[in-house]
Amino acid sequence: MSLAGLIFAVALQVSSGQMGQQTQAPASPPAAAQHTPGDPFEGFNRKVFAVNQKLDKFLFRPVAVAYRRWLPRPVRNAVHNALLNWDEPGIAMNDLAQRRVSDAGKASYRFALNSTIGVLGAFDVAEKAGVPHHENGFTLTLGRYGVGSGPYLFLPIAGPSSARDLVGASVDVFTNPLTYVRRIRSKTIEKVQTVASVLDTRARLDEDLHDIAISSTDTYATERSIYLQHVQSQINGDEISLSDSPEIPGAPEMPTGKKAEPTPTPADPAPTPKGDTDQ
Repeated sequence: MSLAGLIFAVALQVSSGQMGQQTQAPASPPAAAQHTPGDPFEGFNRKVFAVNQKLDKFLFRPVAVAYRRWLPRPVRNAVHNALLNWDEPGIAMNDLAQRRVSDAGKASYRFALNSTIGVLGAFDVAEKAGVPHHENGFTLTLGRYGVGSGPYLFLPIAGPSSARDLVGASVDVFTNPLTYVRRIRSKTIEKVQTVASVLDTRARLDEDLHDIAISSTDTYATERSIYLQHVQSQINGDEISLSDSPEIPGAPEMPTGKKAEPTPTPADPAPTPKGDTDQ
């Protein structure tokens, strides 16, 4: 899978987590001479963003809409499940790098079960067996060991990223089994996976991206904020399944990500017994 295709898919997918929560942007775009902290290349990034918006309007979205309209949902789900399945080995490796042994075991189990009984991942058998998919990657490994995101980058075609995330995505390519299958056989698998990833992700996010476009006065700033906040929330452990293993000396501090238990509410009083009455 090409690096650009991978980052495009990842960038759009991680944006979905908070798209429904944040659609408001600053009242007006910053002046050309000003830069938002963390976005030192904002002027250049905005130019690339404008080009990408046109590509999305005239190419990516029409194709994604056709994909969603004409391909039956079971087939689209099978494509989505298969793409997730091939990420599982890399997820397991990063779980181990972060000393999340339990999560690594779950990712390995998912890959083994879905690759066999699930017909190369087309069916998420592991999910039905009570082992849901969880996200992880080298970007999160770097972040959890204290590596900062570095400057925000908006890449041609690929979309939102950062210096750290670009390195993380590059490493993730080499933990995907299809990378080596492609080298052994041909580039056909790479092209098919790239197209499938882009179509699957773009089709799933169509409504969210449309909401941002019509609700934001500064779409660039809104997508930047969504992307950075979502990646940080994943690093904090808010959206990653965490193992219950004890802390290991020397490991990076991992927030539990557990939500506070809801405050118990008094039980409703038992109904007052009514005397027998004639009906």
